[in-house]
Amino acid sequence: MKNIILLFAIAVTLFSCTINDDFGGGTNLQPVTFTVNLKYDKEQYNGLEVNTGNVVLTNTNTGDSYTATSTAAGIASFANILPGTYNVTATKAVTSEEFFNLFQFAPTTATVTFNGSQEKIIVNANIATTNVELKAARIGDLVIKQIYYAGSHASQGAVFRDQFIEIYNNSNEVIYADGLYLGQLYGKINITQSAVTLANGQYDWSKSIGMTAGADANTKNVYADYVMRIPGTGMQYPIKPGESIVIAQTAINHKSPLVDNTGIPLSVKNPDLTVDLSAADFEVYLGDYLLSKGKDVFRYDIQNPAVKDLEIAYWGRAGYDSGNQDFLMDNPGRDSFVIFRADNFDKLLDYSDPSITVIDSKAKFFVQIPTKDIIDGVDLQNFNPSAQRPKMLPSEIDASFTNCDAAYNSQSVIRKTKSIVNGRRILEDTNNSASDFVKLAMANPKGFAN
Repeated sequence: MKNIILLFAIAVTLFSCTINDDFGGGTNLQPVTFTVNLKYDKEQYNGLEVNTGNVVLTNTNTGDSYTATSTAAGIASFANILPGTYNVTATKAVTSEEFFNLFQFAPTTATVTFNGSQEKIIVNANIATTNVELKAARIGDLVIKQIYYAGSHASQGAVFRDQFIEIYNNSNEVIYADGLYLGQLYGKINITQSAVTLANGQYDWSKSIGMTAGADANTKNVYADYVMRIPGTGMQYPIKPGESIVIAQTAINHKSPLVDNTGIPLSVKNPDLTVDLSAADFEVYLGDYLLSKGKDVFRYDIQNPAVKDLEIAYWGRAGYDSGNQDFLMDNPGRDSFVIFRADNFDKLLDYSDPSITVIDSKAKFFVQIPTKDIIDGVDLQNFNPSAQRPKMLPSEIDASFTNCDAAYNSQSVIRKTKSIVNGRRILEDTNNSASDFVKLAMANPKGFAN
């Protein structure tokens, strides 16, 4: 009996040591004080301290969040924080007058938003602070307004066939969509760390075969496996102020019965769960591209002759084509999207992912897109809190994530309306998806959230 008691005591002691090791010597997860030090981008804004910056700490396991505001010294303090792993986002909006007083030159917009973020920050009794650098958010006249990636019910709706992306003119001038690129980014979709990842679990692209960009490979570039281009000669496809274009995976009325490319009839049991995309501005049809590669057309990739097809700009390196047979978005939300322009897209380099050590016939390649060319970008996130993924976009393009509540639930994510000027809606665009987007219960092409 004494031996049993002794073994139990040893087990309890070992368990206690494990807790102490993991959480910095505390017992019973005692709350701690944590501080976040905010500074502006050192390269462009002299590393000045950020006064009255808004900081959010989010526990990666529970989803609980805490907010604080930084002092004149750039310090945001959080009291009574439970030890754990957290993501940090920080935002500061600066008026043109404040901007000039701080940095001694005039901005090009009335308000400049600065964003910064860090992922997988450990908070415990031994780690009481972290530093976050805020960079000026990229402000573009075109924004990604709505992303319908979740799809509709697998047996009652159209599954993934009805997905679309909507791009909006948030300016007061006509903008031509001709030549605009839409990129679906590639990266790790789990936070597991390895020798070829960054601290947040995302790929360290500086370790790709043939990469010479060093740290800039991660900070000044993103990587896409699929890129599409809006056709046109320069002034064929105008987007008026306050209007948008819808890019459909398949531009048909998904509420109606159809016959797929193999001749099999399909029906939608509940048309209210899906959308009519027959009036979309563009669609992504891969049939001609796949046939040129000697492959079959995807059974659900039905072409609408009345809707203009996007050009396939990149679907993997020649001879190493990526696998998707259609413009398929990840229904759980593990995607990121960018819109950009490039004068010499064909000259952009591509690389295999950093986990590849030998280039063989199974290797896949991903085109490198400079962040300076990106007009807008959105990081989506898995709806499951226990299956979060690391960011693909830097914080100056998107400081956080947005997501639907589930897959196949007919929801989309859509930008909030910031204001209405002479009947024209101006949408939120702080380059922080958690603040700029809301969930729309039923995806609505060319609709609005409020």
